[in-house]
Amino acid sequence: MTVYQDLKRLLTRVLLLSNSLESVATAEDPALERAVELLINGQYMKLVIMEVMSQNVFQHIEMENLVIKFINTYGTDVVGFANGAAERIVANFSSVSESIDVQRSYALVVAILFLQLFVEANFTGPKLSFKSSTEELGFIRVLSAKAVQDEGFASSLQQSLLKVLSIGGQQPYSLTESPLFLVLSLRILEILQGTHISLFDEEVQTMESEIFVEQSGFLPGGSINTDNEVVMASVCWWRARALQILQSLYPDYSGTLTVLCMKLLSPEVVSSFIDESSLNSSVNQSILLCFHLESAKCALLGNSESRNVDFLAKAAKVSGLEFILTGCKAKRTKYQENSVATLTVLAKSQDSLLKVSPKELGELNPLDIKLNDDTFLERPLYDDLGNVVAFQSATEGDAKRIKFDYSLSASSSPTVDVPELELSKRLIPTAIHKEDIPQSLCSLDPNNQPALSNLDSIQLLLRVEAVKQNSPQGSTLLNEELIALVQRVLFSPEGTVNWLVFSRALWYRSLLETERSRTVERGVLQLSSLVEELGVTSDKTARLFPKTDDEIQFPGEFTDMKILDSKQLTNSVRLRYIYLLPPMPKWAMDLQLAEKLIHLGLHKSALEIYDRLQKWTDAAVCCASTGDSREAEKFIEKTLERNSRDARAWYVLGNIRSDPELWEKSWQYGRYANAKRSLARYYYNPPKASGIKRDLQKAIDHMYDCLTADPISFANWYFYGCLGLEVSNYVLASEAFRRCLSIDTDSPYAWSNLASALIKLHQLPEAFHALGKAVNVGDVSKGSWKVWENYLIVAVKLGKWNEVLNASIILLDAKKDSQGNGSLDLPITEKLIGILVNQPYSSEKLSFFQRTCIDFVCNKIPSVVDDNPRCWRDIAKVDMWRKKPWLALGDFEKAYRATLNSPQLTLDEGAWNEAIETCSDLVSAYDNLGGLPGRLGAGDVVCKDRKFKARSAIRSLISKGKKSWEFTAGYEKLREMKGELISS
Repeated sequence: MTVYQDLKRLLTRVLLLSNSLESVATAEDPALERAVELLINGQYMKLVIMEVMSQNVFQHIEMENLVIKFINTYGTDVVGFANGAAERIVANFSSVSESIDVQRSYALVVAILFLQLFVEANFTGPKLSFKSSTEELGFIRVLSAKAVQDEGFASSLQQSLLKVLSIGGQQPYSLTESPLFLVLSLRILEILQGTHISLFDEEVQTMESEIFVEQSGFLPGGSINTDNEVVMASVCWWRARALQILQSLYPDYSGTLTVLCMKLLSPEVVSSFIDESSLNSSVNQSILLCFHLESAKCALLGNSESRNVDFLAKAAKVSGLEFILTGCKAKRTKYQENSVATLTVLAKSQDSLLKVSPKELGELNPLDIKLNDDTFLERPLYDDLGNVVAFQSATEGDAKRIKFDYSLSASSSPTVDVPELELSKRLIPTAIHKEDIPQSLCSLDPNNQPALSNLDSIQLLLRVEAVKQNSPQGSTLLNEELIALVQRVLFSPEGTVNWLVFSRALWYRSLLETERSRTVERGVLQLSSLVEELGVTSDKTARLFPKTDDEIQFPGEFTDMKILDSKQLTNSVRLRYIYLLPPMPKWAMDLQLAEKLIHLGLHKSALEIYDRLQKWTDAAVCCASTGDSREAEKFIEKTLERNSRDARAWYVLGNIRSDPELWEKSWQYGRYANAKRSLARYYYNPPKASGIKRDLQKAIDHMYDCLTADPISFANWYFYGCLGLEVSNYVLASEAFRRCLSIDTDSPYAWSNLASALIKLHQLPEAFHALGKAVNVGDVSKGSWKVWENYLIVAVKLGKWNEVLNASIILLDAKKDSQGNGSLDLPITEKLIGILVNQPYSSEKLSFFQRTCIDFVCNKIPSVVDDNPRCWRDIAKVDMWRKKPWLALGDFEKAYRATLNSPQLTLDEGAWNEAIETCSDLVSAYDNLGGLPGRLGAGDVVCKDRKFKARSAIRSLISKGKKSWEFTAGYEKLREMKGELISS
């Protein structure tokens, strides 16, 4: 086995943060293998004191000199220190091996170590047991000792680090712990990748987002050589992880970081890890699955619903996860005799994933608060499956043995059938009846389902998050569906669910349970329990619930140098899947608890949390939402006292006061994209009290600035495009809607608006393509018939008559209830009829167009439009073409009756003249068609008493019109027709 192959397997273990894969005996460098093992097992203290790490990083004299120099600047030159330290760390490893890949791998391990330390401190816990006096920490000890001794230096250092980590006017949370670790990790990864520009360069703050992404996402040679660049692929993947952690520190999502992460998580990156010699191996499966899950999470963080659904579909295909949401009978209370309808999720993992899943320590999982209800059971007792009729549609699962799909791009065709239904149905396949459930899931006992692999549990939780994020609140059925998904994870056999996965499932369940009166108490208590264990002040506040055993034991194990290298510490268990789920910093949990308290009406308790966290801007938003603007402004003032250039604070204050000058300040201080969006909407629809006239050009200019800072917001591009349409700038509009569709290809209204712009630009083929997309995505076929009208008009101009016919049928059906006769476009229908009757008729060789058009004209139109004589005359043409004169004569009779019974007949001379014309047509039809062979073909004729009927028709019309129109030319014409019939 080559050194490269050994290194590839080693970096794969690091990527998956798992030692359960095949062990690697790297004879060339056993120290690197040990470093990886310690890193994966969470034994960071032992990793720090390894000779190779101590000599080249932590105890290196140049590193200590850099720290001393940094301290002399009073912690202000963060960028200079980060650059110097990262470059020194990378350079120091040049002496540990002749292999450049091995050298870079050591530097990568250090970057990952710093990232893991930061994540443990701010996301998962337990609290790190480093002491500032520990000699082995080297340059970290020097810096932390200074911070402990000098509060002014510590404050200056913290502010400088947070400023460096700011982007797009957003700054990380002020109480973020150890941000230096994240800065060093990101800078080392940038150096290893060889980017043209650093995230920490000053010009980044004023640079357009797309330019920064292009330069920061630079890869040597423009791409990764998948044959020998596994180290570069690892760097890109870990950098994407670090950037997503950084993004989670901001109060709003960062479009810039989202785009950069998507660029880093490329198909070339994951392909570098694939073992071509064993394509269907469990390791390849795990790598592919992690790639799709992380890509789905990245899309979720960037509010890209379409990409998220695509990646989750691919993840399900790769893992072979079979799951279905179905109804069943269950008992939910202790004294219940009859089972009632409820929902459950049946799910089953592939054996290949279960075999490589590490064993979990269920006893270390967070405390699961019990209902303690005298009536309700802790979990439902399920009976029969498939007996609930609460679903409108179902989707069958894939029950077959999988083969991995290596088409990695989300833009490629999905590998799982994803029907165009509402989001919950696209992400949660359902089965109404038992026979709809896949055979492999029918045999599962809903009360005792098998263990899921943690990667599959994460899939389910990502689907929960996606539905929650993109669906309106308050839907009882939707909440029941999501709770069923979460319960499938929580009700797994004990000891099979990872700590992080279990805690996140508890968190989701708690948020959902606060919506129900029976479980709201348990929901709030569970939220409080998790906040106590993981929240910002978890180690300082009095607790409702005791510390868990792992929290108590961890400090001693972390600093025990005699412990076996192979022992997994608690922190490693918590960190194993942190990059696959949406990152949730400690303070985010406190904030969500506060939001839930507001929802429950406990505003005072929520404000106490905001104040404790020093999240005064969020407190201001809370107060403003309740109408207390004065209190909101006081909180903003506290924020600005701490940082007068806080862009988000100025933006929120601008929202409270509706003051454009404050939004301008927000943009000036931090290029905060939302500030420009608010300015655009302000000038688009200014308040009456402002005295300002509507200024669409100003709105466009502000939206342009907004989009340079946040180029992946669908809503912003959509508004920009609508502005373009309104000012007749169709080039701008078409570009904006194209950008919308690059973010979400499933928006029918973006496709429709793009088509409108293209029509104005006389690009009819492109417009027709866009309209074709518009009518085939979402629910447009059922709702917005205006899109179909545009589709119809463009299809007519392009001469696409099959499409014209299809659109006419759909429009007739969509508009018949609201518009009746007006639901039919007669000129277009007559054009279709003309095309139809100009072709020879053969009942045995009808084309698809002919069959469809006959059905449309002869069956669908009469069911909707039954009182329009023009329609009946058109139908008669088709019946004559079909060589059915008896039907044609009936059509002329119906046309005549429609005019004869018109209420306008005696009031409007135009209606009277039309009736005369229709009567004349009927008389001619009797004369020309009445004597033709009849329907039976047995010597009968179409109308035996045709002359009598013709005279009767004329007499009826004369009688109706005599009083109103006796001396008109039309009346005289009728008398002449009557005379001609009598004399014939």
